[in-house]
Amino acid sequence: MTNPSMRSYSFALALLALILSSFASSQTSSSATTVPAMVKFSGAVQGAPSRILGVTFALYKDQQGGAPLWLETQSVNLDSTGHYTVQLGSTQPNGLPKELFTSGEARWLGINRCECRHRHFRFCLSAAHWRRQ
Repeated sequence: MTNPSMRSYSFALALLALILSSFASSQTSSSATTVPAMVKFSGAVQGAPSRILGVTFALYKDQQGGAPLWLETQSVNLDSTGHYTVQLGSTQPNGLPKELFTSGEARWLGINRCECRHRHFRFCLSAAHWRRQ
């Protein structure tokens, strides 16, 4: 026969293990679907007329064509080699709109120098990028 206090201790341990595993599971599943309010992006500009210039960033549904789903213009500071780093969403009070990423579809980030309207580049963003943040 087992001691009643030993059964209570075993029950408490089993209950604690169940609660901890449930908490860990909920933390894992919620962090996998979390989209950050801002996303760090680095790029480079060649032949810029100055060390500070306006750059428009836009998110698109498709690689080519279509209206932007979101956009913002930032003043970027170039280093001596023309590289810059920005936080996408930093000009908006709530950052990037999370609803743009809830479908799980890739989005295309368009980048355009303000004084150079004919050049426009798009880069693919997918859910895997968010998980690495």
